[in-house]
Amino acid sequence: MADYRRPIPTGKELTSTPKVRLSCELCRQRKVKCDKLNPCTNCQRFGATCVPVERARLPRGRSGRVTGKNASGQDTSLKDRVDRLEELLRELTEHDDGTIAAQVGSSSSGSSDQAPANKKADKSEPGTENSLWANILKEIHDIRGTKSYSSTNEDRTSNSDAMKFRKLLATPRGLGSSMATKEPILTRQAERNLVQVFLKKVDPAFKILHAPSLKAFLLDGKPYLDYEPGHMAPAALSSAIHFAAACSATEDESNDLLGCNKAWLVARYQQESEAALAKADFMTSNDLTILQAFVLFLLASRSQDSSRRVWTMLSMALRIAQALLLHLPELPFPVRPFERELRRRLWTYIGLLDIQCSLERASEPMMQAKWVDSNPPSNVNDCDIFFGMDGPVQESEGFTDMTFAMMTLKAQNTVRLLNFSDFIDKTVSCVNKRQQLVLEFQETASKLLQNSQPDKIPFHWYTRQVAEIISASLQLIVLRPLQRNAKFIPPRVRGDRLLQIAVDVLKKSKTIRNDPRGQSWRWCEFMFVPWHSLAVAIAELCVCEDHSLMESFWGPVRDAYENLGDLIADSRRGMIWKPMEKIMAQAEAKRNELLAVSNVVSYPTHFPETAAPLQVPVCSQRSMQPSVALTGDIIPNTGAYTEAVPIVTLPETVELGPWPSIWDAVDFGCPVATNEMSWLNYENFIEDVYETMDYTLLSH
Repeated sequence: MADYRRPIPTGKELTSTPKVRLSCELCRQRKVKCDKLNPCTNCQRFGATCVPVERARLPRGRSGRVTGKNASGQDTSLKDRVDRLEELLRELTEHDDGTIAAQVGSSSSGSSDQAPANKKADKSEPGTENSLWANILKEIHDIRGTKSYSSTNEDRTSNSDAMKFRKLLATPRGLGSSMATKEPILTRQAERNLVQVFLKKVDPAFKILHAPSLKAFLLDGKPYLDYEPGHMAPAALSSAIHFAAACSATEDESNDLLGCNKAWLVARYQQESEAALAKADFMTSNDLTILQAFVLFLLASRSQDSSRRVWTMLSMALRIAQALLLHLPELPFPVRPFERELRRRLWTYIGLLDIQCSLERASEPMMQAKWVDSNPPSNVNDCDIFFGMDGPVQESEGFTDMTFAMMTLKAQNTVRLLNFSDFIDKTVSCVNKRQQLVLEFQETASKLLQNSQPDKIPFHWYTRQVAEIISASLQLIVLRPLQRNAKFIPPRVRGDRLLQIAVDVLKKSKTIRNDPRGQSWRWCEFMFVPWHSLAVAIAELCVCEDHSLMESFWGPVRDAYENLGDLIADSRRGMIWKPMEKIMAQAEAKRNELLAVSNVVSYPTHFPETAAPLQVPVCSQRSMQPSVALTGDIIPNTGAYTEAVPIVTLPETVELGPWPSIWDAVDFGCPVATNEMSWLNYENFIEDVYETMDYTLLSH
C-alpha cells in the first residue's frame, strides 16, 4: 500500500531533484523534535496547522570535507588517477589498435579485479580495446573507493572529537570508581529503595519534577509521560535521579537499604548518568526532560565536588534553558499547563543554583532578577496538576510542595538586588531601600509559611529554620555587602547587635545540621554555607574590648570556623578561606590580648547542644502595612539619612512575635566613621577575597 505521505511520482517528477522533509514550522519554533509526518504528531496534539518545510536533497558528499593529516595525500592520489584516466582516453582516440593502451593497462595493479572485465571483453570486441575500458572502469571504481574511505574516516574523526569533548565535560570520578565494575548490579528492589530516598531527601528541597509521574515511571514501571519505551530522555532522567539519591544517602542508608557502600554507589551512578547525558546529546537537545536530568546531575555533583567544575558547567545549563525559551513568560508557541509548570520550576532552580554558586565564590550571578521574578512557578501541590490537564493551575494559600521553592525564589531575587555588582542588575545602594527589600522577603515568607506544621512535619520545620537563616543573612548583607563598593558607607550599629545576629545565623545553621528533624536534608548543606555571617562575626570580634563578651561568642564562632572550611567552594584552599584564615588570626590575637589582661580562665571552645526552641515566624492573618516610614535627606554617597530614625513595622506573627531584627539598633542618621575598625576589618576581608588567586590556577 502506498504511503500517503509520498505521492506517486509522474514522469516529470522523476527527473526533478528529490526533496527532504525537515521539521515543521511549529516544531522549529518550539525547539522540539518533529516526527516529520503530515501533519506531525505535535501539531495534531495541539490542534495547530502543520506547515511542512522541505529542501532539495544535496548531492552525495556535498557536505563532506576531507579532514585530517592525510587530506593532502588523498588529493594528490585523486589527481594522479584523473590524469591517468585522461591519458587512457587520449590513447583510445589516437590508436585504434589499442597497442599503447594495452601497455598502459598492463601497468595497472590488481589482476584479479580485471578478471570479470576480461571475461566480458572476450564476448565482444578485441581484447586490447576491452582491456582499456576495463582499466578505465577500475580507475573509476578506485576513485569511488577512495572517496568512500575519506567519508568514513571523516565520520570517525568527527565522532572521536565529539567523544573527547564529552570527556572534558565529565566531573572527576568519585571515590571507589575503580571498583564500580567489580561490584554486582543492584537488584530491582534496591533501585526502588534508591528512588524512595530521592523522593524523601532530594525532591522536597529541589522541586523540579512531578512526583506522581516519577513514581509511576520508576516504581510502577509505566512509561514516563508521553515518551515511547526506550527513549533516551527518560533514561537520562532515571540515571540522574539515581545519582542524586546516591549522593544524598548516608553510609548507613546505603548499607541497609541498598546493600553496598556509598562510595561505590556514587561512582557507579555518576558514570551511568554521564554516559546517559552524553548519549542523549544534552548540549544540543531541545528536550526539557534531558535538561532536567542535567540540572539534577549538577546538583548532585556539587554535593561531592567543591571545585569550580559545577560553577563552570552551570553556564551551559543556563544557555540550554535560554535556547528552550525558559526565561520567557509568554511563549511564541502553545504549551500545555503541565509542561508550563515544569518549565517554570526548572528555571527557578537554575536561578537558585546560579545565586548559590555566585555566593559561595563571591562573584556576580549570571541571571537577571527580572528573568526569574517575571516567570515564577505556582504555589501548588503535585497532586493538583497532572499530565494532559487543560485548565489553569489553581494556586493554594497554605503550605504546599512548592512553598520552599517560592521562599528561596524571593530570597534569590533579593540577593541579586542587594549585590553591589551592576554587571547583571542595577542594584540598590540606599540603605533604607535595602532594608525595605529584606522586609518584603519577611512578608512573603510569612505568607508562605502560613498553616505550616513544624511540630508535626520535619520538612515544615526545616523550611522555617532556613527562612530565619535567610532573613538574618539578608540583614547582614544590607549592612556588610558581598561586593566591593568604595562609595558605600553603612550606618552605625549600636552595641553588639551586629555580632549577635551573625552568631545567631551560625548557631541556627549548626542546629539544622544536628537536629534529627533536619537530617534528611543535611546532604544539601552546601547550598547555605554561612561564610558571610562568619566573616562578619570575626570582624566584630577583632575590635571587641569586653572579655566576657568575647568569651560568650567565641565558642560558636570557633566551632563554625572549624566546620565550614570543608563545605565552602574549593574547601580550605580556595579564594574565600585564605582571607578567612587571615582575619581569624587577628581575632585570636585580640582574644589572647584580652585573656592576658583579664588573667582569667578562658571560656570553653565547644558547647553542648541545646534544645531551646528558636523563634519561628507565623503569618499574621491581617494585611501587612507599609514596613518603613522615612523622613530626612540622604547623605551623598553614603546611603544614610541625616535625620529621624525610621519607624519600622516588622511583619508580626500570631504566636511567637516578630522576626528577629537588627533594625532597632541601627542609627540610620549616623553613618559609620570611615576609620571604624570593625567596618575596616570587613572591608579588608572583602578586598583579600578578590585579591586572592584561586589555588586551582597555580601550577602543582
